[in-house]
Amino acid sequence: MAISKNVLLRLLSGQLNKEIVFKQYGDKTVMSKYPNMSNVVFTDKQLQVQEKMYEAHFRAKGIMANEELASAAQVRLNVTRNKLYTALIKDYFKNHKED
Repeated sequence: MAISKNVLLRLLSGQLNKEIVFKQYGDKTVMSKYPNMSNVVFTDKQLQVQEKMYEAHFRAKGIMANEELASAAQVRLNVTRNKLYTALIKDYFKNHKED
């Protein structure tokens, strides 16, 4: 892991070709190897949340694809168009806590 205060790297953040990751910690830029997540074993609770997120995503995309449903959801959730997807995901999780 390399730490740099270089002016060129100061605002850099993200990944490069899934080989190198640039992270910001305070005033330092940290460059590290891309993480290998292939051997991760998820718990049952993590898998349940992933499944719920999958369902929420497709429900939100379906609502946003229909102009009438999107407008109604926008009014109901009191959000702007650019924040509708996030609000729909949040609303899905709020209404499906017991699942």
